[in-house]
Amino acid sequence: MKKHLNIVIALGCFLLSQEAYTQKDNPSAIDKASVNLMVSKSIELYDLGRVNDAISLLKKAELKDTANWKIQYCMGKCFYDLTMYYAAEECANRAFDLITRLDDAEAGLNELLGNINHRLGRVDVAAMHFKKTAQIMGTKAAKNNDILVYIEQCELALADSKSGVLNLRKPLANSLNTIDAEYAPILTREGKELFFTARRPETTGNNINPDDQQYYEDMYHAIWDESLKDWALQSSTFIDLNTNGFDALSFVSDDGLYGLCTINTSASEKTTKSSDIFEITGETPFRFSAMDVIKNKSINTDYFEGSATQSLAPNGGEGEIMVFITDRKAEDSGMDMFVVSKIDGTWGTAKALPKNINSLGDETTPYLTNDGKFLFFSSNSLPGYGGYDIYYCQNVDGVWSAPVNLGLAVNSVNNDTHFQFNPKTNQGVFASICQNGDYFSYDIFQADLSKMPYPFVTKE
Repeated sequence: MKKHLNIVIALGCFLLSQEAYTQKDNPSAIDKASVNLMVSKSIELYDLGRVNDAISLLKKAELKDTANWKIQYCMGKCFYDLTMYYAAEECANRAFDLITRLDDAEAGLNELLGNINHRLGRVDVAAMHFKKTAQIMGTKAAKNNDILVYIEQCELALADSKSGVLNLRKPLANSLNTIDAEYAPILTREGKELFFTARRPETTGNNINPDDQQYYEDMYHAIWDESLKDWALQSSTFIDLNTNGFDALSFVSDDGLYGLCTINTSASEKTTKSSDIFEITGETPFRFSAMDVIKNKSINTDYFEGSATQSLAPNGGEGEIMVFITDRKAEDSGMDMFVVSKIDGTWGTAKALPKNINSLGDETTPYLTNDGKFLFFSSNSLPGYGGYDIYYCQNVDGVWSAPVNLGLAVNSVNNDTHFQFNPKTNQGVFASICQNGDYFSYDIFQADLSKMPYPFVTKE
């Protein structure tokens, strides 16, 4: 239960920091020098992704200097990255009380409080803090630091919320959603088979990712039990396929004999250099037995590749197409989506989707409808409500339309990803950040879109 221990450790550090805050000792000059060194080291640890180590060091610094706003600010950023937003808010507010002058530091505090309130759904409060940040920074710096984008996201969310559109999401499976991260749902066989990816304590190899202190990924399978009216996990489905690294399923064919997954063993078994796309197959529907890397140098490179989806070529074209994500052009445009054709079992050359779809930020978790006419994906840079929003494009005569935000019926002010749609039932399934006590993590959701005016919805 290492992940849960990390949460407990972080919470323990937070409680100790509250206790330390009640002390009124005045630090000596030597203590201040020591504190400054510890704060600098904690920032280095934070930048390296060692967030819990940074918190531990900040706690020690706080015991020496309880009136140091920078300690509280840095701790707030750490808790924010751990999705412990209430703890982050406590630290940020405390830092705000301690700071004594208006300077660039206050811009950072306002930005942090804006981010926290944004994630907590207090959009009007978030907008206030972001506008204050922009005022302190100046327009040029605010633009360069995406503050103006955050303001636009808040204003869009506030405007659309007044339209009366209700969010249609419901938990897909309360018995499967836990404090750990569950995402990438694939609901198939008329809603009786569910595949998903999770980062749980029982993950194969029990490895912890040092960047975020969570377990590696494993692929999961569940079957609907009609007698129990609940999902039953099938522990044997991926027992021979899940590795000691990261394993994420992203596509399963309708007949259940073929799928696509992302494997990254670079930090464990070292059978991949980074994240690669694999094909999985089986002789029995939805029971996979083999997994092989796609041997095409334009698909799998030394960079990150994954989250692949497949469909027939749109508009009656030949063969099939696959869309996947890669960071091979990260210096120019973050994570992008690439498309590649498969004709007579042979993969062609992968090419980036148009720039009106691939933003300068990150696009992720694409999904193609079976006929190839609609592409769904998530982006954190296209116009939206905050975090990652879900969008769709329509293929018309071989050309992809501009992305369209699915709106508040599906999206939230937090990360919304891994959307897949069933045109037979008009059901959408996806993942979104959800509150579990004081902790926030991905859960699996579904939404009945049959009454929504989307062009991909099947009309009665």
